[in-house]
Amino acid sequence: AADFWDPAPALLAAGALAAPRREVIDLPGPTGESNRLGHIPRAPILCLGPGAECAQMQAAAVRDRGGIAVAAEGPVEAMRLARLAPLSAAIWWGDDATGRDMARALAARDGPLVPLVTGRPDAAHACLERHVCIDTTAAGGNAQLLADIAG
Repeated sequence: AADFWDPAPALLAAGALAAPRREVIDLPGPTGESNRLGHIPRAPILCLGPGAECAQMQAAAVRDRGGIAVAAEGPVEAMRLARLAPLSAAIWWGDDATGRDMARALAARDGPLVPLVTGRPDAAHACLERHVCIDTTAAGGNAQLLADIAG
């Protein structure tokens, strides 16, 4: 849906990322109000591996959950990408000592804290839920439903 915020327009425009999946569901309301549940991708998730193949697997897992992923091809690129803003998380599936170093580096960044995910990313890592409810009862709502309740 066009009314959802796009968290990475420059990366998408440059072709660096595939367009994320958007999902909007219309939900029924008891008095006819409009209820829309949407999922929008968080800021990009940095996939660190270890190794390019592992980083690609991490990126695929993020994209499968509707998120935006940036896969690092090696340690030098990982350091360069870690300076990107904004990031919503970073994923590391390697050894604990390196993970602690990465967590410290992420904590030293300016701005919001960036968590280090050491397991498989879930839907909450990849996307935010947005619920929009438009109350139509002041404008009459579902007149038939209200008549049924009153009658």
